[in-house]
Amino acid sequence: MGLKQKLMALKRIYALYDQYTEDLEVACQKYCAYCCTCNVSITSLEAANIHQALTEKERAEIRRRLRLQLAKQRYIPKITLNRMAELCANREDPPEETIDPDWGACPLLDNMTCPIYEVRPFGCRCLLSTQNCGVTGYAVIDEYTVTVNYVFSQFIEHLDQNGATGNLADILLATPTESEADTPALNSLLSGYHWVDNRPIPILLIPPAHLEKISPLINELHSIISTA
Repeated sequence: MGLKQKLMALKRIYALYDQYTEDLEVACQKYCAYCCTCNVSITSLEAANIHQALTEKERAEIRRRLRLQLAKQRYIPKITLNRMAELCANREDPPEETIDPDWGACPLLDNMTCPIYEVRPFGCRCLLSTQNCGVTGYAVIDEYTVTVNYVFSQFIEHLDQNGATGNLADILLATPTESEADTPALNSLLSGYHWVDNRPIPILLIPPAHLEKISPLINELHSIISTA
């Protein structure tokens, strides 16, 4: 499957998730960016989707902001979700990871708005809180939606199983653009990046109580992947 087909499949997965969320009652709205931290993970396929949607000027500005983030503390995943599912299936413990929202806001935010909102990665799309995070200090997501989020994330990783997952800043900066020159400065910057390899789905992370309800969505996701 080529990049063009994968990107088309990714957009269909996003559209399917939008269909699921359109009837949900959430507190999220424009200029609400309390959950928009520097800790978002993203796949390399999603990074390619973002770059494809931007002008060269927009790419340059985003890269400028992201480079500033590299010197700051941020969440860098040790394993992917499908690797965690594999460990769970084998009854092995996943590595301990630390993530703190106090590490700072997303470096892309501009006056509490997202400049890549239409092509934002799934890690941003799935933050759908039923309560105002500015009041509670944290997001509240119902248990079934958490399961849906896990399953969609697993399929997105599966689609990009030859790619990588990492912090938004690391992966976006590591994704080359068509017109970008291969410079010594860029090579030096790349040496500081961190990411983990994506994997195919070993098992889906679905509690038994949610299996029947989520089955239609799983069938749709399988259809998207198989026809891509």
